[in-house]
Amino acid sequence: MSAAAYLLPPISGLIVYLRGRDAAARFHGLQSVALGVLWPAGMWLGSFVAPLATLVLFVTGLVAWLAMLIGALFRRDVALPLLGHVLRRAAETSPRAAP
Repeated sequence: MSAAAYLLPPISGLIVYLRGRDAAARFHGLQSVALGVLWPAGMWLGSFVAPLATLVLFVTGLVAWLAMLIGALFRRDVALPLLGHVLRRAAETSPRAAP
């Protein structure tokens, strides 16, 4: 289920986060949502700098997405820098758990 989170970020990530039964699946779901928001936002901001910046951010996001997808397929937790520990902590509790 973890790898499914990366099929169509952020939509598939949100589904996996909400339906995930374990913390690892929820972590990958949250990370997919973060990637699905940050990647296009970064490219949009890069477009104000230079066309090359947009291209560099696209390739960087593509490499990150592939690393996370392949890592999840092989049960390796590739985490986003600076956000990984925050997302992992957020995924510890289920969104369906009673408050």
